[in-house]
Formats: sequence, structure tokens, C-alpha cells
Amino acid sequence: MVNVTATAQKLKNALILVGVLSTMITAEAFAQMAVGKGKYLGNVWGAFGSPPLNYDLYWNQITPENASKWSSVEGTRNSYNWARVDEILNYCLDKKYPFRFHTLIWGQQYPSWLTSLDSLSIAQEVEEWIRLTGERYVSASFVDVVNEPLSGHNPPPAPVINALGGTGATDWDWVIRSFQWARQYMAKRVKLHLNDFGIINDTQATNNYLVIINLLKERNLIDGIGVQGHLFELENTDTTTIKRNLDALAATGLPIYITELDIQPGNQLSDATQLAEMQRIFPLLWRHPGIKGITFWGYIQAQIWQQNAYLITSTGAERPAMQWLRSFMASIPSDVTGGQDLPTKFALAQNYPNPFNPSTTIEYSLPTRSKVNISIYNLLGIRIRTLVDLHQQAGSYSAQWDGLDERGMAVPSGVYFYRLTSGQNVQQRKMNLIR
Repeated sequence: MVNVTATAQKLKNALILVGVLSTMITAEAFAQMAVGKGKYLGNVWGAFGSPPLNYDLYWNQITPENASKWSSVEGTRNSYNWARVDEILNYCLDKKYPFRFHTLIWGQQYPSWLTSLDSLSIAQEVEEWIRLTGERYVSASFVDVVNEPLSGHNPPPAPVINALGGTGATDWDWVIRSFQWARQYMAKRVKLHLNDFGIINDTQATNNYLVIINLLKERNLIDGIGVQGHLFELENTDTTTIKRNLDALAATGLPIYITELDIQPGNQLSDATQLAEMQRIFPLLWRHPGIKGITFWGYIQAQIWQQNAYLITSTGAERPAMQWLRSFMASIPSDVTGGQDLPTKFALAQNYPNPFNPSTTIEYSLPTRSKVNISIYNLLGIRIRTLVDLHQQAGSYSAQWDGLDERGMAVPSGVYFYRLTSGQNVQQRKMNLIR
């Protein structure tokens, strides 16, 4: 005889299981949401996971959250911890994801020892930090050079601002100085960005932001505009204001990037309010022609700055807002027909300028992903400086040498060799340094 009660319970359990599975995602279900959609949709990889749960099922760009901030890398003066940043960058290279270095100059997370120095030493340390970052991360896609500079946001403390030239004739000389160093030391392919919060929800803040942007643009020091999008910025802002301010930023001709998006009105733990806000805000951002990429600032329960803004639980179950986001992205037609042609051969170009003083640029091309080393040697064949030592994806790159050895000491005038090693491929050229 059939046990009706037991059968009904089994059916009920099966339906519950189907409901649970419908809120989760598997590798077979879809690729990253933004692939082939004309702009990236990224997230952060911080202290949790290697990489975070289901990252490759959703996102195709990475920002290292806190790992690449100065205080995380050089908490103790002259002692550097690049390990997590290197790990994330190499992951991006392997997956062909854009990598955003965040950030060089920020008033909240800088080394505590910095402001104990005199003004000249502060300037030297800032320049060294930017130089070392530029030399190491020639494969980065973007760098947030200055983060949150507007008054009342999080500019550096007065000793740092003064060491970088203060407000000066432009009111923003310290920002300009930071970008000048970034332009000098970052590889040509790395795009320099300004980043701040409370912009597109506030027309006056947008106008103030544009003052800095235009000063940098006049000097050819900026390549893109970073705009954060935290829940406390957008939740009480009408979409007309957001669009008007985005239009004003786009009028500069520079691409816009939403760099730190989280959605949960009032940070309430409510599926319905999060879904409604996602439906109100995200399409406007994604469809705006000036925006070239969007990065959420976390997505996993208990691994996100705004704790109730998570999009999936710690076990991978999706909240309604994530389910809707996937559906929305699936409705966007593919519009990418191709990108830049990849190099077809291994090549090391002649440095320029040559002869040089004080710095020179070395360009090279890789037809396939490989471990890359670029080192400088003197006439005796002694290695005096390593410029690049990491895995890189196929592409064209550049590195800079400032005429210093590994100890940061200036080398004398003379002939030097630079050697590119990639797998079994080795090429070498010579250059002249004139003091």
C-alpha cells in the first residue's frame, strides 16, 4: 500500500530542492554576464578567497579592494608586501580580465609612518611609491591615481598635500603633481584615473570634480573618470539628476567608470528593496554611453563592506536582485566584434629616448602568455636592476628605467644592456645613459 504521507513529503522536499537550485548558478549555465556586451562588469577580490566564490561565473574585471592600497603594501617603511596584488594581477592576465590598481594616493589608507617625515622626505616617498608601482604593474589596465580628493571627502592630511605642492595656483597642485609622477612612471598602456564618491548624485560635487578633471585634461594627465556608486550616494537620488551629471562628465570626452557600486537602500536586509533599487539604478548606468565599465564593491554575504548589500549568500544562493541582474544582462545584445590585434611574434624594441637622462622606456611584445623577465646589466654582465618579473598575457607592453640600481642608487653614465626573457625566447639590446 502506498504511504501517501511519505510520498507527499518526498514531493515537497523535491520542490524545495528545485527552488533552492533555481537561486544558484553553475558553470554550465552561463559565462560572465558582461562578456560580449561592450563593457565590463567587475567586482573586488580582497582578503577573502582565492578567488572569491563563483567569481568567474559572474564577473570579468577585478579591483584588489584593500590589497593594493599603500598602507597594505608598505605598512612598514621600505618593507613591501606585493604578494596578494601579484596574485590577483596574474589571475587577471590568465583570464584576460581588466585589472584596476586601487589606489596610489588616498587620505584614509596611507602608511602611518609617512606623516612623521619632513616635507622633502614625504615627497620622495610618494614619488618612490608611484615609481615602484609603475615599474611592477606594467600590465595593469587602470590605476586610481588620486582617490577622493574633494574637500570634505578623504584628501590626504595637510603635511602630504603641502609636500606635493599644496593647493598652489590651481587650488589642486598636489593632485597635478601626483598625476605627473603617475604619467612619468606608469607604463603607457596603463590608464590614469581620478576617483571619488558623492559625485553623480550631487550637481555641485560634479562641477567641483570637473574643475580637477579639466586641469588634468589640459595637461594630458588623465585617461578616465572614476565615479563610485555606494548605496548612500544613489538611494535618495532621482535618475534625472544622475543622468544629467553623467552627461556633464561625458562631455569631457573621457570615459567614465563606475568603480564601487553596492545596492541596498538604507542598508536594510530586504530582498524587495534591493531588487527595486537594482532595477531603478543599474539600467541607467549600464546604458549610459559614457560609461565603459561597472565594478560592484563586493557581492558575497559576510565578505562585503556594506554588509546587507550582498548579492549571493555565503553558500552561493542568489538574492532576487542578482537573479534579475543576470536576466537583464542576458537581454543585452552582444555588440563586441573584436579587439586589438595581438602581436604575432616575440619582440624587444629599442629603448627611447636613447641616449637618455633621467629615464627611458622599453617596449616589448608577447605572442602568448608567459613568464617575463626584463633586467638591466652593465658592461661586465652584472645584473643591476630587474624591471619586470611576472606572468603576462599576450600583448604589447612597456617598462621604464630611471637609471637607478636595485638599492635605489644612481648608476654612472655609460653603456648598459637590457634583456627580455620569455620562456625559451631571449632578446637583448644596448642603451646609453648620459648624466
